[in-house]
Amino acid sequence: MRTNFLILIITFCSYTAFGQDLNKKNDVFIELLGNGLLGSVNYSRQLTEKPMLEIRAGLGAYGSDPKTYLTIPVSVNYLLNIGSKHTFLFAGLGTTYTEADVRMGLIIDYTEEFRNTRSAAVNFVPSIGYLRYTTKDFSWRISFTPVINTHGFLPSFGLGLGKRF
Repeated sequence: MRTNFLILIITFCSYTAFGQDLNKKNDVFIELLGNGLLGSVNYSRQLTEKPMLEIRAGLGAYGSDPKTYLTIPVSVNYLLNIGSKHTFLFAGLGTTYTEADVRMGLIIDYTEEFRNTRSAAVNFVPSIGYLRYTTKDFSWRISFTPVINTHGFLPSFGLGLGKRF
C-alpha cells in the first residue's frame, strides 16, 4: 500500500513538473508616453499561439500642475516572431479613455474654462513596435503610438519596461 501511494505521488509530481507550460503569457510593465498618453502601468496577456495575439489594459495619467487626469489604455496587438522566440514586432489597435477632453500635446492648454471642465473622451491609439523578452523574464518594448482624437493627430512613441510571468 505504501509503495503504491509513493508511486502515485512520484507519478503525479513528475506529471506536474513536465506538464507545466514553459511559455509565460503574462507581462506587467510601466510605459512612458505610449498608449497611456504620459505614463501608465499595464498588464498584457498573450491569448493565442498562432496567430500570436495579445491584449493589454492599464491605468495611466497625463497632465501636470494644476491637474493630472486618469487614462485607461486598452488594446489588442498582433505579435510577429522575428528570429528568436523572445523577439517580436507588433502592431495593434487600441483606445485610451481620458478623464478630460483636451487638445493633445506635450504641453496641455490650461485655460480657466478647461480647469472647470470635466468631460471624458476616448482617443484612438494604433501602435507598431518592437518587443523583447530577456532570458531573466524581463521585457522591454518601444513603439510608435500616434494619438488620434477630435482635435487631430499627434505623433507619439512609447517605451516600456516590465516583468513576464
